[in-house]
Amino acid sequence: MARKPKNLKVTECHDIIFDEFKKFIDPRPISVIPLQSMLMSSFAVFALKTPSLLCFDKMMKSERRKVKNLKNLFRLEKVPSDTQLRDVLDLVNYKQYRSVFKKLFAYVQRSKTLELFEFIKIENDPHYLAAVDGTGYFRSEKIRCENCLTAEHFDSDGNVTLKLGHNMLGGSIVNPKLNQVIPLCPEAIVRQDGSSKNDSEQVAFKRFIQDFKREHPKLKMIFLLDALYANKSIIKLLRENRYQYLIAVKNTKGHLFTTLKEGEETGETFFFETKRDHGEKITKTRKRTYRYRNQVKLHQEEESPFVNFVEVKEKTTWINKKGESKEVSRQFSFITDIKITRNNVEKLAEGGRARWKVENETFNTLKNRGYNFEHNYGHGDRNLSYNFIMSMFLAFFVDQIQEVSCLTFRKIISKIPKTYLWRKFESGPEWVELESWEDFYGKILENTS
Repeated sequence: MARKPKNLKVTECHDIIFDEFKKFIDPRPISVIPLQSMLMSSFAVFALKTPSLLCFDKMMKSERRKVKNLKNLFRLEKVPSDTQLRDVLDLVNYKQYRSVFKKLFAYVQRSKTLELFEFIKIENDPHYLAAVDGTGYFRSEKIRCENCLTAEHFDSDGNVTLKLGHNMLGGSIVNPKLNQVIPLCPEAIVRQDGSSKNDSEQVAFKRFIQDFKREHPKLKMIFLLDALYANKSIIKLLRENRYQYLIAVKNTKGHLFTTLKEGEETGETFFFETKRDHGEKITKTRKRTYRYRNQVKLHQEEESPFVNFVEVKEKTTWINKKGESKEVSRQFSFITDIKITRNNVEKLAEGGRARWKVENETFNTLKNRGYNFEHNYGHGDRNLSYNFIMSMFLAFFVDQIQEVSCLTFRKIISKIPKTYLWRKFESGPEWVELESWEDFYGKILENTS
């Protein structure tokens, strides 16, 4: 019988992060505050859900108890001011954070927690879903650094405004049945990657794949991507790295949809239909019609890759409380290199739709649920903006695996909403002495009972 996942503890996660921070190269010839204290302070800002660096700095300059608590919670030797923190982090190469994510991921693997995210077995090998997409997190017309992306915006009068900003490529291991995700190390989209969204994001994705393959060579992945990636070069890249894919496609891919229609006459296109009721107070009927075909050319060109193609049409009907008939229809289409059969078409379509979890359970959570993704904690001249994003993703990583597999954390959020818990994280060091995170969790539980 398979071993149960280990109860992951926040202190163990912090120990991993602290030990990896010790290995970072300090860019300063002389330092008063150790670099790991600088890095842990940055991590603490997001772990405690502090709304700004100024708030964190004010907290550190107030009561002695608060400073002691933060030192106990984050193993800080000395606490930097907000100016010191920004100045030093701007000099640190953000690519060093990859090792931290790798060690945390290995911890999740060893604990058997990763197995909870298994999506499907192919030839008896467990496969996992990785949803990847690009997003922006900083925009300005004045503030810039050497890595800022630039874009021209035209108003209704034809006047041009130069917009500056930062984009990044983010990814998470997801499962359709879980609300939690396992974040992967984000990839910065830098100015040299390209002049448009398409080429810059795809160049960053190529780096993302190369780094992921090097760090996790044996992990079997199915990459979930949007229609931007439905092209020959990306499919070739995935095949070369022996990764499988579920990529959304739009009906602008006329050749695919035409071939699917033609297959209805030749018997090469298959249909499958499901109809299920769900809901308690109001029963809704959901009907899904699957239309699929294997070995279809992505484009008309001779060198076009062959893909497998599935289209899902969904119609949900119900009677509302006023006795009115309601109906909602949706349609989804995906390409994949996994052979589609009657037995797996539902599963594959479910996996393809899980791509939205990188938007909802990752980016939306970071932007709107306590992490302040779009707040400018500091822009700097070189690496500051990226380093704060890395710290934010690390804090998010720790919170997600705590929610999946820490019994104490799960017990707390069963009693109070996470938004209320984040307020306690932010204010906790102010109202009571804390020896450790276990002590902190225990006091929160006692306070909510």
